[in-house]
Amino acid sequence: MPNSDYYPLAVGNTWTYKMKDGKTFTNTVTGADGATFAMSNSLTPAATHVRKEGNDYLTDSMEAGKWLVMLKEGLKKGDTWQVEFTANGFNSILIYTVKEVGISKDVEGKPFSDVVFIEADSKLNMNGNVISMNFLTQYYYAKGIGLILTTSSRGDAMPLTSYVVK
Repeated sequence: MPNSDYYPLAVGNTWTYKMKDGKTFTNTVTGADGATFAMSNSLTPAATHVRKEGNDYLTDSMEAGKWLVMLKEGLKKGDTWQVEFTANGFNSILIYTVKEVGISKDVEGKPFSDVVFIEADSKLNMNGNVISMNFLTQYYYAKGIGLILTTSSRGDAMPLTSYVVK
């Protein structure tokens, strides 16, 4: 039976993405401890972790030791959620908004169906004042496959080029 999660978690799953300069990197699920999965990225030495609790996917990749919601199942267009974390000494806020659900998306010439499109608006909290960074990141997740494309308001794109999902 195919996996129906937007972010299928199983040891050995891999996703390879192409960066703007043409180089690639691979995210791999390297281990599991109960419902928590260790993830490695071929570009960084530190492992991160992902776990699913109910309909929420949580990660510690934004701030070590802090579990934050990166994705949800059962999404509807217009759903929103917010995460707050410290990155490089800055109090950062991401406001996620579900833009589309159940769409089709072509990535690198390959069609994907049952895709959810989520946009994250980046903000900073400076002494209690929330300041827009005027930077948006778009995430496209395909059911049973995972993240298939990341784009940004700067024109960057990181398409999925290959994957193995068990």
